[in-house]
Amino acid sequence: MNNLDWEANNNSQDLANQDKLSMDQLKAMQLVARMKEAADRCGAGFVGGFISPTGQRFMMSNVDSDDVQMQAINAQLDAMQDQRLFELMQDADEDELIG
Repeated sequence: MNNLDWEANNNSQDLANQDKLSMDQLKAMQLVARMKEAADRCGAGFVGGFISPTGQRFMMSNVDSDDVQMQAINAQLDAMQDQRLFELMQDADEDELIG
């Protein structure tokens, strides 16, 4: 089973406003895809991805989403993503207070 989970925000949807971060994300996505392809060739299970500095998650897997380990990884990633989004909201609130 091939899983692809990408949560885009408004900044990443605006192709006219590309920046270095989006290029870094594309490179990271390409690296994860290559790792998954290598795992597929070897018949190994694979779960890989990243949470960007903007709080977006990219994830690829060849493991069934009902797998216990996959669910545990998703729970950890959910917590990491929630923490990053919380930090971003705090930073935004501080910027509003300063500005």
